Parts: sequence; structure tokens; C-alpha cells
Amino acid sequence: MIIARRVKPLKLLWLEALMRRLLKDDVEFHYFQEQYRRLDAGFAGEQKVDREWHELICPNNFYVLNNLHFMNAAEHGHQLDTLFICPQFMFVLEIKNIHGRLEFDQLTHQCTRTKVDGTVEGFPNALTQTERHIRFLKSLIANYPLPIEGAVVIANPSAIIINPSNALPIFHVSGLHKHLQLLFKKYPQKIITEDQLTQLVQMLLSKQTAPRMQTSIAPSRIRHGVLCPNCSYQHAMSFQRGTWKCSYCHYSSIKIFAEALLDYRLLVSHNITNQQLRTFFGIHSSDTATRLLRKFQFPYTGTYRNRVYHLPENLLDHMERFY
Repeated sequence: MIIARRVKPLKLLWLEALMRRLLKDDVEFHYFQEQYRRLDAGFAGEQKVDREWHELICPNNFYVLNNLHFMNAAEHGHQLDTLFICPQFMFVLEIKNIHGRLEFDQLTHQCTRTKVDGTVEGFPNALTQTERHIRFLKSLIANYPLPIEGAVVIANPSAIIINPSNALPIFHVSGLHKHLQLLFKKYPQKIITEDQLTQLVQMLLSKQTAPRMQTSIAPSRIRHGVLCPNCSYQHAMSFQRGTWKCSYCHYSSIKIFAEALLDYRLLVSHNITNQQLRTFFGIHSSDTATRLLRKFQFPYTGTYRNRVYHLPENLLDHMERFY
């Protein structure tokens, strides 16, 4: 078995950085806070499902791919939470980590949640999303005769499922193993070879597109500086002799700069100059800023005075090599 490691989606990383830095009196603070809460809960639910794969008894080799992003012919995106692939079939999982009384109306194609306090909320219909993904995958793997199944998996054990669909299964994560065993009984024979399975997975990974970030925020709305994690990011740290120090709690760290620079990359820009570094992180010396930027060997363009440093996508891993 090959289970891909699930990484945090770009939007969640963006919201994490924003929650560290957005001014508390910002007009949209509570809106972004709720967005972060929902996306973080969703990621936690996906991680719950991930743990189930390691206990799966499967008659053949299989792959589990997570957070796949595709673009269809109409330039509309498809984000698949989890895709299980084996020589007998493919299985699309739409994972939801929500609580309350969940009702799926097959006539209106709407999902509603009723909370304990009686509040009713509408959600995008996970059944419709899953069916859409299945249709897209069928066109994408037209050269491979694998059947494609799908299901909505509820990761929150306190959720109560009402009116489950006749078209697609809806069940709690605890039922994942049983459902997979039913699929193995439904498709007992290999349809593709192990080599074809590997080729299929490689093809799917090659077809991925980078997720699009359509949200931007003005730098004036966020707190600048290297923020102290020991103070729950409430106080800025100062740079003293190669180390970042908090004057409030006296916590010190060399590596905390990597997290702060990632915040800058996510919220402000993928590029940074000496002047921008000094302004955003409170560094007074141009020479100190230059040494700090050169230490991490970021790629750059421009001459010495007009140099622009380009912050790589794998920023944390890149910087870790130089500590």
C-alpha cells in the first residue's frame, strides 16, 4: 500500500497566518475566524479518515491520494478529499466533519444541519459534489476501464444522518472498512495490472493543477514583525545577535523567523526586498537585513541596490537547511 501524506491546503495555511496577524478590531475578523474554524475542522476530519487506511485489509496493492486538485474543460476546479485506487476499482471519498442532525434532501439536492439549539443551516450538498467528481474522473481515466464508486464519509461521531441517499452511500468513518469490503466483494477480479495501476496514479498526479487563491488582504490590516509563539502571537520579537527575543516573556528562538517569513509570503508577497524586510520585521540595519537574506540563499533578481529575493514555495523546508 502507498498512502500519500496529507498536507494542509493552501487556504488553511493562509487563514492560519491571517489569524496570527489580523487586527482584532478588523471589520472582517470574525468572518475570517469562522472560515478558519470550519476549514481547520474539515482538515481534522480528513486526518481521522487517514488513520483508517493503515488498518485496512486489502487483497491487492492500493494507493490513497489526498487533496487532489484538477481543472476540467470548462476551467472549473475539482478538489477531491481522498481517492482510493486499487486494481479492481476507484473510490472517491467526500469527507465532512460537522456535527448536529444532517438531512440530505434528494429532491432539492440540499443538505441542512440542525444544531442542538435548533438553529438550521444550509450546506453545499456533498452528494452532488461527489457525483460531479465521479463524472469528471470517468472522462479523465477513459483509457482505464476501472469502475468508480463514491461515498460521503462523516468524520464527526456525534452527527446524526437523516434521509441517507439511495444513489450514493453516506456513513460515519467507523463504517469505512465494512463498505470497502463490500466493494471488494462487488469487484472481486483485477481489471488492470499492477503496472497499469502505477501508470494510472502517475497520470493522475501529473494532471493536477495548483489550487487558486482568490483572497487577498491589504498589509495595513495585519500586524507586522516576528510574533512570539510563547505569547500566543500577541507580542513582537526583536532581532539581537542572530536570535529573535521577546521582551515580554523572554522567549528566544532562531527558527521562528521561518514561520514569520512564511506569514509574509502567504499574506503579502512571494518576493521581498531589503527595505521590505526591514519595514515588515522591524530590522533597523540594512546590513543586518542583507546578511539575513543571504544566509538562506534565496534566489534573486536585480542588482545589489535593486535586488528582489524570491521566496520559494517550500519555504520552511528550504530555510531548515540553513539553521
